[in-house]
Amino acid sequence: MRLALFSVLSVLALGLIRSEATNVVRIDPKSGLVCLILPPPGKLIGDTEQNGHVQCTDGKPKLLPSKFFATKNFQVTKDYVQAWGFMNDASVGLLKKDGGGQYDVHKDSGDNIAPGYPVFVELLEPDSGRWCIRFCHEKGPHCNMGRSSDGCEGALGITSWPSPSHH
Repeated sequence: MRLALFSVLSVLALGLIRSEATNVVRIDPKSGLVCLILPPPGKLIGDTEQNGHVQCTDGKPKLLPSKFFATKNFQVTKDYVQAWGFMNDASVGLLKKDGGGQYDVHKDSGDNIAPGYPVFVELLEPDSGRWCIRFCHEKGPHCNMGRSSDGCEGALGITSWPSPSHH
């Protein structure tokens, strides 16, 4: 018993098991699945990049309200998979005055991962009602984590914004 407990504690101490605080983001263009990291309700995104939480359209780990998406678009290329659109930000407690922020795999954004992809970039822009997330097959210019202040258009080059029906 002592040896088993020592082994478990050793593995935990070495960091070989991810903590429960890990944010796992996913998208699936075929099913329409989207998982986004969101700030705590009523908080600015830029002030909470270390303590965001994941909500997904499939409810795992937490349900993202269906009314959150005013529009949802997907694109698959050889370099990346992305989703973007307009949001009803009040449905998850985002502040309309918030100029936005970024969640990604950089250590300054907390413990975030996208299974199957070494890098991802997510931007939320409550003041313009836009959201976007891109998963890249490799690190490089398609998932530039250093352009968060440029928003979805500048950082990810998204220029097609189909009008939301009820935004």
